[in-house]
Amino acid sequence: MEKVQAYGDLATFFRNSVHFLLDAEFENNLFWEVIHNLEKSGESAWTGNVFFEGKIFLSSMVMPSGYLLLSNGTKEASIRLANYGKEKNWKIQGVTGPDESVTSFVHEWLKGKKESTACKKEFMIYSTSCRSFLKSRQVPPLKVVEPASWPRVQAWTTLFANESEPPLDCNALLSMSRTMMLKGNLFLMHKKGVGTCAMGGFGRSTPHSLVINEVFVPKELRGKGYGEELIAGLVGQAEAKGKGNCILFSDYEGRQNLYDRLEFEKIAKFSELSF
Repeated sequence: MEKVQAYGDLATFFRNSVHFLLDAEFENNLFWEVIHNLEKSGESAWTGNVFFEGKIFLSSMVMPSGYLLLSNGTKEASIRLANYGKEKNWKIQGVTGPDESVTSFVHEWLKGKKESTACKKEFMIYSTSCRSFLKSRQVPPLKVVEPASWPRVQAWTTLFANESEPPLDCNALLSMSRTMMLKGNLFLMHKKGVGTCAMGGFGRSTPHSLVINEVFVPKELRGKGYGEELIAGLVGQAEAKGKGNCILFSDYEGRQNLYDRLEFEKIAKFSELSF
């Protein structure tokens, strides 16, 4: 039977889990950001791994937000963790992670209760190799956002949040935009005769990848290929920073998904479910 091993501190958890998390680095990319933020803030979090015959089959954290973060893993490991959480009388607000892990955990967690998907958000994780992507593409120059450009960034971030389906928390997104700007990870693209026409950047990183965030082109400039050019510029920036891959999350399921057109690889579905 699977065994749940809880850890007394974050460093021990990460030291024991990092190789497992790296085996599916794209699916598990959120762990690096959460761990970095916890180390920076000094906050604590429950952390644990599910083992079977001495090998890790699932990593997990109960974050300060009250959400349980899951890694990729087996159905059996997710079920074991759900029963462990019940034994420990966890009071969690929701679950997030690769869809297979989330679905298995939630089904067991809510056994005997009415399961609802009304509060479920789903995203597709895409990735690309920087070298392969850039092999046949020109890389447009991008300009690092300076504080003087903040009014434009603020307006575009607000539009980005409001246009998302469902709408995103505008204040949280503005906070992330400011952090990206201060780290030199937020960019604007300019076109001769057009002016500033697109925005995007990197919200977090893993050992070998950067995660693309806030890709935005104003409505009046869409359909002209600026989104594709921006992505090429961002992939070029990632390679220049020494990263081999780019990752991004997309909740758009329409026929003309930008990242499908650009031949990004679909990695896995990522879900967030609130109780």
